[in-house]
Amino acid sequence: MITYIVFFQYGEPNSKIPTNLTRTLARKLDMINAAENLNDLRSPPANHLELLEPKENRYYSILVNKQYRLIFKFEDNQLSHLYLDPHSYRL
Repeated sequence: MITYIVFFQYGEPNSKIPTNLTRTLARKLDMINAAENLNDLRSPPANHLELLEPKENRYYSILVNKQYRLIFKFEDNQLSHLYLDPHSYRL
């Protein structure tokens, strides 16, 4: 998570973040930072906000693009456990 905090706060490139994602990732991190509650992340619909299985763990995700998503916990209007995940689709 430190990587994304540094990226978000200072806009510094990092080898762990693919260069083709930097602009979109920055925009998504801005959205998450500005969100006061989960409903704020339902718009735009392209975020595809979803509660991940198992639901008891309370992890959510929004899409960054077709390949990556941000996974995080959002409890008591606080963000935690944020990470970038290479989203794999199962057929």
